[in-house]
Amino acid sequence: MGWLELDGALRELTARGAVPAASLCVRLRGKTVFDGAYGVPNPETGAAATVRTRYDLASVSKLFAATAFFRLCEQGVFSLEEPVCKSFPEFTGPRDIRASANALAPGDDTLRGTAEASLITWRQVLVHNAGFGWFALNSFPSPQAALDHLLHRPLAYRPGTEVLYTDLGLILLGRAMELRCEKPLDVLVRELVCAPLGLEDTGYFRVSHGAVTQDVAPTEYCAWRGCRMHGLVHDENAYFLDGVAGHAGVFSTARDVAAFAQAWLDAWRGGGLVPRETARALTAFQQQNTWDRRAVAFQLRIIDRDAHSFPLSRTTFGHTGFTGTCMWVDPERELCFALLTNDVYGGRENRTMGRERKAIVERIIEAVDSSL
Repeated sequence: MGWLELDGALRELTARGAVPAASLCVRLRGKTVFDGAYGVPNPETGAAATVRTRYDLASVSKLFAATAFFRLCEQGVFSLEEPVCKSFPEFTGPRDIRASANALAPGDDTLRGTAEASLITWRQVLVHNAGFGWFALNSFPSPQAALDHLLHRPLAYRPGTEVLYTDLGLILLGRAMELRCEKPLDVLVRELVCAPLGLEDTGYFRVSHGAVTQDVAPTEYCAWRGCRMHGLVHDENAYFLDGVAGHAGVFSTARDVAAFAQAWLDAWRGGGLVPRETARALTAFQQQNTWDRRAVAFQLRIIDRDAHSFPLSRTTFGHTGFTGTCMWVDPERELCFALLTNDVYGGRENRTMGRERKAIVERIIEAVDSSL
């Protein structure tokens, strides 16, 4: 299997309608070895995808916000071990622990103890073991009201004892950066991440500025918002925050995301974005649950033959996104790649990339290994 077979697999993926469009950029040993665009992002117009098509990254956005935070840590503005309450003084005192604090998995409302909020750190937020559950911000009258609720809400579990993937901590992190730096998060990500790396096609789209539709792949029709999401962030919580949040909201091309991944690979190998020791510490194993292995902000390769990341090397780190996106860095192969799709175009209940992604990753690895 080689690059031609990989190209054929991606053409077949879009031709049979698994996803409307896909873009894949692969970098090996610092060079781009594959860069392709497939399908039709917007079936209503029929225009073909190009390598300049931008996709809603969904949770891959977390890595951009986290990278801005890591660079601020290097500058002494923040620290991973700093308590969240340094940015939000009201986040102190005992917090009830109730399983029902996670609205995605409501359980019984029995009080399971308390935990001291002032001990929760940004490291725990980024490892997703800080105790936060999830709730819909748009059930509140304003972003500030939702933030106030989050800072006083019960925890879903005792901090540090388990991993529960959630957007809430990254939302707090984004807001903390804005408050301390006195700049909007989209500006911070641009100045600290995108501009230094030359990522010209990457950034947030503010809802208040109107939809940006040129060269942008649409996602699903949203009943709450009364329109198809095209040039507007798919994630409801990010949309409620004007499209700019620590957990979602970034749009980009596969080329730019692969270049971002390359910057992390370069750092891991000894130069660039953050110091080598920092890059390796941030991408080292921290904690896991039955289906998720976490570093600091990054997901890690899952040791399960059914997982799409299993074919990658043991030191692999990256992230996936709900809209059908992923970015992975495989240091042992000197490999990084970005696979972006608008999988949610036909509705979130009809997503396919969860089962399709592994076959594509296997073909990437076969092509890479055959070229070494």
